[in-house]
Amino acid sequence: MGILALIRRCVLGKPSTNLGPIGNTEPVCPYCRRDLARRPAKKAKCSHCGKFIYVRTRPADRRQVLVTEAQAEQIEEQWSIVNGTHREFLASRRQFWAEKDSLRDRLGREPADTDVQWSLLNNELAAHAANQDWGHYRNAKLGMAEILRRQSKLQQALEAYLEVCYLDLNGPSNAGSYRRDAALLRKYPPFDPRGQGFLAPEVLRRAGRIISKLHSDPGDVQRLFERVAGPLEKSLRLPLAAPHAWKKIAAGLF
Repeated sequence: MGILALIRRCVLGKPSTNLGPIGNTEPVCPYCRRDLARRPAKKAKCSHCGKFIYVRTRPADRRQVLVTEAQAEQIEEQWSIVNGTHREFLASRRQFWAEKDSLRDRLGREPADTDVQWSLLNNELAAHAANQDWGHYRNAKLGMAEILRRQSKLQQALEAYLEVCYLDLNGPSNAGSYRRDAALLRKYPPFDPRGQGFLAPEVLRRAGRIISKLHSDPGDVQRLFERVAGPLEKSLRLPLAAPHAWKKIAAGLF
């Protein structure tokens, strides 16, 4: 059995209810078992074997542990069992593997996990836009911003975070279930900046950290926002004009 098939069998097979301890509580590499100079507080490479060590909190005893990538997936599944979302977890993994197969066929190579995640988010954007579920659309765009940030594509990540801020200020809602009901749409419009508009503090913080790393001044960021917001305002017919939104975003960022 190939490694991919084995992983699928473990993840998608009969759910395990065993929440036994996983990982190392001591500063020891979970791959090569060699001692580390210090215990990493977040994802880091082992100085001995070069593999990435992940830091997770396991549900068995709520202790923070050092784990392999496969063990990180096990802990994620354990948490889904504890939280009562195991069925959703398995469904998302099935979707992930199906998309990975599709990408492999299209690209002619093994796609990276981030390629698969990006493709799934792209699919979500299209589906949510078609359904007028703009709250879900906003969340998918935030997921893309997170991927770009983790890949250190800072300029693109900042653009995505600014787009999320603009959407948030317009108060996006999920109108898909009643989009053909004119009365409900008048009462609960797809965008409601006065009733639901807001700025998420964590999104502002992450955008602010990127701005600092890029050494961008307010003028640079405003021009970037205008480049992002102009087409968005026009295509989605957003009720809050971009210049008014920028004043609020700038106040939060600077």
